[in-house]
Amino acid sequence: MSTIMKYSLVVTILVLFAVATFAEAEEKKSATTDKKQTKRGLLSLGYGYGSDIDHGYLVGQGGYHGGYDGGIGLGGGYGGYGAIDLGSNIQKTITITKGIPIPYPVEKHIPYPVTKHVPYPVKVAVPAPYPVEKPVAVPVKVPVKVPYPVPQPYPVEKIVHVPYKVYVDKPYPVKVLVPQPYPVTKHVHVPVKVPVPAPYPVEKPVPYPVKVPVHVPQPYPVVKNIPYPVKVPVDRPYPVHVPQPYPVHVEKRIPVPVEKPVPYPVKVPVDRPVPYPVEKPYPLPVKVPYPAPYPVVKTVGVPVYKPVAVPVKIPVDRPYPVTVEKHVPYAVEKPVPYPVKVAVPVAVKESYGGGYGDYGSYEGGIQESYGHGYDSYGHK
Repeated sequence: MSTIMKYSLVVTILVLFAVATFAEAEEKKSATTDKKQTKRGLLSLGYGYGSDIDHGYLVGQGGYHGGYDGGIGLGGGYGGYGAIDLGSNIQKTITITKGIPIPYPVEKHIPYPVTKHVPYPVKVAVPAPYPVEKPVAVPVKVPVKVPYPVPQPYPVEKIVHVPYKVYVDKPYPVKVLVPQPYPVTKHVHVPVKVPVPAPYPVEKPVPYPVKVPVHVPQPYPVVKNIPYPVKVPVDRPYPVHVPQPYPVHVEKRIPVPVEKPVPYPVKVPVDRPVPYPVEKPYPLPVKVPYPAPYPVVKTVGVPVYKPVAVPVKIPVDRPYPVTVEKHVPYAVEKPVPYPVKVAVPVAVKESYGGGYGDYGSYEGGIQESYGHGYDSYGHK
């Protein structure tokens, strides 16, 4: 009996620890989610809090009848001890952690008047029309004086053209004797061979990269500008005198009537038309001389056959039956997914055999899924 009582106490302590852990998780979950109006019980422990949550922890609901099958049913006791009394004064402890307020600086924006320049249009009187001068660039040659050493004094020679008469005799004929026939020399090109050494060297410049050493100090300093905030002290806002708007003389233009020439039709008197003789060409018969008789070509019309569309009847036999294939719908089997229950093996601890009176034996174990067995009342 002592071993059984120890085991029952151990199981009771484990159940209470699981119930407390689950209750804390539910409290945290209810704090984050919407508040429920219904009361929650401590997993149907029989304290009158309701039976909203029932996952197989059935403590205090009847005696022990039969063996343990499925969930943990601790009801009554072994040999009719009755329900386990856990007491009526149950206290819950709720721990609330509050932070300590730490002072932090708060910047307050204080508005102050700022002078803002508002431009406004100012009308300047301009005479109309007024001359507009546009500078046009014109190329101008500017002589550049270059100093040149000249000896002083220097002789200056001046050529004076004097007419000079050349006496030329009168032209006289001069006869040049030319042999008949006279020889004509003809140049015949003769190829001349120039000796060229073969093969001969050909110089071809080939560019190639040339590395020029550049002296770079190692390591060399690198200047990096790192911005940092600079606080500019600003005094408290002080009153600034803003000059009120002063009267400005605005020129208003007054409409002046301007005479505008409007064209209108003017009738000019014209004398009666004077007849003027105009020469008009008119045809005159011209007689053309032609031989008589002369051939006359006369075009004779030739009949040309043009195809004309004529309806032609083609003999067609009587209609004959033609077989037309018609598709008939037929049932097609389609695989439909359906849930299949697969047996999952459950780890079972060592079984405790032996009889305790007429109440049967404890055979089986503690399953992982609570609430799927038979309770002490025999309900599933």
